[in-house]
Amino acid sequence: MEEGPRFFTVEEANGLVGALEIEFGRVARIRSELAPLIESFGAELATGLLQEKVAPPPGRQEDARRLVFLAGEITAAVERMNAMGCLVKDLEAGLVDFYAVQDDEPVFLCWQFGEPSVSHWHALDEGIAGRKPIEGVESRPPAFMN
Repeated sequence: MEEGPRFFTVEEANGLVGALEIEFGRVARIRSELAPLIESFGAELATGLLQEKVAPPPGRQEDARRLVFLAGEITAAVERMNAMGCLVKDLEAGLVDFYAVQDDEPVFLCWQFGEPSVSHWHALDEGIAGRKPIEGVESRPPAFMN
């Protein structure tokens, strides 16, 4: 029997922020190495290499292996974050949602990489544009920039 999603309190979601920051930091470092590889192959060829539909051009086997490895590392980071019970909504923007309950209705608690804590929520059918502050939760700017 399949379990449903994990529901979080604000405190439980905030307990994961440190681990999420580490994972998003890893993803940023990997992406900085991956982007030039994708550019050097071109998006179409890079996609074909990742889907194992094409062979690497002569002399580019090592670059192709690195491309596949780095893409796998990003996938693994997303899987680790999702395994925490949250949902990575936008990897590039660093958006993560956590199922929660507010006024007996399911909602998402919403956190974005760089924010010091989970301090916003939105309805399940809304995105970041529908974010509202969590009543009684104060979000202070970070003491230092990430």
